[in-house]
Amino acid sequence: MKRKLLVYNLGLLILMGCTDVQQISELQNELEKTKSELKDCSDELVEIKNTAENRIIRARKLLSENDLKGAKVEFQGVVENYVGTNNADIASKEIEKIDATIKQQELEAERKKALGFKILTPNSTVKYDELTLKFEKIWIGKRWTFDDYGHQYFLRDAQRGNNHVLARVSVTSENNDPVLPPIFVYKMNNGELSLLGTLKYKFRRWKDYGSYLGNYADYGNDFAHSKTIPFNCGLELSEDDLKKGTVFIVLKKKGCFNRVKSDYGNPEISYVEALCDPKSILRIDDFDNDYVLLSKL
Repeated sequence: MKRKLLVYNLGLLILMGCTDVQQISELQNELEKTKSELKDCSDELVEIKNTAENRIIRARKLLSENDLKGAKVEFQGVVENYVGTNNADIASKEIEKIDATIKQQELEAERKKALGFKILTPNSTVKYDELTLKFEKIWIGKRWTFDDYGHQYFLRDAQRGNNHVLARVSVTSENNDPVLPPIFVYKMNNGELSLLGTLKYKFRRWKDYGSYLGNYADYGNDFAHSKTIPFNCGLELSEDDLKKGTVFIVLKKKGCFNRVKSDYGNPEISYVEALCDPKSILRIDDFDNDYVLLSKL
């Protein structure tokens, strides 16, 4: 009886083993079939992706991102693979435009390298986002005046051996509560501009003494009521820094002076510097983006 049972179990194991081998073989066949189908799909997707139309769409997207070299590669793919078609003609014309743009950029880079900061032109008006700043005057002087309320005003005289860098500016805003941009002072040093400091904003005038004290609002100094507000800006620096070498007055197109209400002192409303994050050294390429030359002194 035991021998019969042993033979039975052995036969069952062999049968199960054969079944497992058959199932594994079937699974392997299915896997190979699936791999083949995936490869066919992948090849088809690559073919669709590289149609002339899709290459042109990708190229124009790269152009919008200012990736001229990447766009040129896509257009060249159309020219090489779709010879004689309308799409190839379109791509050829786009390549000519890209080559002309790249050549112009190279010439401009060479001009910048040769002339450096001499190519910069001072700007009395700066527009960015919802702000327009009009600079009426930028100069160096001993006395900084501000907070004029009719029959009296406040002043700050520079200490001995120092002077103020001063700016008279009117700020126009489409926003009711703008954050004002910083005005920096840089000095030419070995072909680079080194940071000296940041001008502070002060209101130029108040309606009267009561509005200066904060007894009642002065809508002329509130962007929620007035589109344009005049400021007198200033920064005290040593005369040595201001006399030796050219001084550059520069605006950064990023707000960092916030409107603040104070519980103590007058006036109760002022614009206070937050994180302006100026570059300690400016190079000519910085003026391609965030920085604008206002004046050379």
